[in-house]
Amino acid sequence: MYDIEAVRREWIGRTSSKRRAKYPVEHEPIRRHCLMVGNENPLYIEPGYAGRTPCPPTALWIFSMVERLGPQGPKLGKSKEKSGGKKESEAAFSLGMPMIGSQFTNMGRELEFLLPVYVGDHLSTATRTADIFIKPTRLDPESLWIVNEDIITNQNDEVVCLIRNTLMNFRTPDELKAAGVNPQ
Repeated sequence: MYDIEAVRREWIGRTSSKRRAKYPVEHEPIRRHCLMVGNENPLYIEPGYAGRTPCPPTALWIFSMVERLGPQGPKLGKSKEKSGGKKESEAAFSLGMPMIGSQFTNMGRELEFLLPVYVGDHLSTATRTADIFIKPTRLDPESLWIVNEDIITNQNDEVVCLIRNTLMNFRTPDELKAAGVNPQ
């Protein structure tokens, strides 16, 4: 049985260590990103147009990624056998939190930009668990909803962006059957 109250007590407010992005904010990736999405604003694509080239908000996440997207794709982890035949998630974004099922879907993302980011800035990210709750869905009557916040800071430790991400964790039909739950 999944003890949501115990998980909430242990995990809400827990924050990962701060992880520094591999590369600083650079002009060429900004220029390529802007041209790819049709943003021809010279502020972003012309070097020297402004005293300091800002990073457009739509590209900020590129420079705050910390080993989540490598050449092999996302590092989401896999389920592993735990004692008693239960599976435990190793998903990087769960910070080791016990999960109810093996499946995930992203339910939404909110971004709040607090300070401008410029070429040369070096970003770091820490992830905090903001909320955890059970909300029934057609997929699973005990779907687990997890709200994480990525706190992105610059080299001066100033918070430049908050990314609030809501994930839903749920069980497969076979997992529901094994738990004695009839899918809707």
